[in-house]
Amino acid sequence: MYSNLYLLNLRQVKKKIIKSLIILTAFSACTNDSKIIDTSLEKSKREQINELANRYLILNRFSGTVLVAQNGKTIFNQSFGLADYENSIPFSSSTAFNIGEIGRPISTQVLIGILKDQKIKPSTKLSEYLISIDSDSTIEDLIQQPTAFDNNSLEILIENISNKSYQENIETYSKNLGLDNTYFQKADSLCAVGYQYHNYRGKGLELVKWVPNDQKEAFRSKGLKSTAGDLLKILNANPTDLYIDGYTKNDGFSYSLMNNVKDNTTIIILSNRRHPVASEISGSIQAILDEKEYKRPLLREPFDIDKSILRKFLGTYSLNDNVVFDVLISNDSLYVLMGNQKVFIVPQSSHQFYMEDVDASLRFLTDSTNTVNQIELLDGFMESEKIATRIK
Repeated sequence: MYSNLYLLNLRQVKKKIIKSLIILTAFSACTNDSKIIDTSLEKSKREQINELANRYLILNRFSGTVLVAQNGKTIFNQSFGLADYENSIPFSSSTAFNIGEIGRPISTQVLIGILKDQKIKPSTKLSEYLISIDSDSTIEDLIQQPTAFDNNSLEILIENISNKSYQENIETYSKNLGLDNTYFQKADSLCAVGYQYHNYRGKGLELVKWVPNDQKEAFRSKGLKSTAGDLLKILNANPTDLYIDGYTKNDGFSYSLMNNVKDNTTIIILSNRRHPVASEISGSIQAILDEKEYKRPLLREPFDIDKSILRKFLGTYSLNDNVVFDVLISNDSLYVLMGNQKVFIVPQSSHQFYMEDVDASLRFLTDSTNTVNQIELLDGFMESEKIATRIK
């Protein structure tokens, strides 16, 4: 007879195998099917980009599309994960993402086209079209520094000059440039569902679907949707150095767009995860292209650490005047004690530990004498400016 413990362990092993198969089936990279890709990118670099994106996917920090182009031609274009996890809908070349601040340069190009058509000089004062502006600022000022003005000034100016809605102007712009899936609102469109991965119920990390905003709240350029392929067309039509990254505030998307005119290189990351690691991914991809070293985030898996070294991490650490915490040992394990809250931290490497219920880690730093003197607090990021200093 098999013991109950043996049967329990056997069931757990089977569950792990089944779970792994599901992950491999649902989350493996799939090549976008609409474009012929230039295969000049070396196999080793392609494999490194694949492995990098899948690492972030496994960690639930990224799910979406990675496009790399050189000299205006796509050399890598793949999607990772699912566009809709509840309904198991994969990404396709027509799956659009909310692109946040990337929409602002598009609005700028729309405005420039309208000015040219109507023969309006960029030196014209904004106050002629925007009654809310009472300064000597010009249209050129708004084009050069859109963030210096009210959030919707750029889009309202487009409407006031053209006597058409922002929606109509975007439709015209997309048609003229041959964009397939760039729009503000569009019937029967395929848009990815936004998600966040966090402990929202106090039961550990879970994938949470973001409820879409009312379109009136996602007003103007911040409500634009697009695909990596369309964004490349826009960049090819208007070559300019651009670096934009971030995440949309209320709909579960993040993004990074790097366009280097001098190097003729474009890297576009569009993700249906509200997690600001897109710039990390694009930075690592640039390093891969340049054949330089790059970092990968550690997996959230227990590391078999030598228990004898745990004592070197003990101490009291201060993040600032208001945040002080202790690192202590209990039952051969490391804990963080802040006030009355005692949190178990799992070894992730010989010097990094993660928290089970939040996507956060602590990386212990040493000085020139190999003495632990600081902790880098990682809130789901590889790098962080949050440094706690050991005070005793």
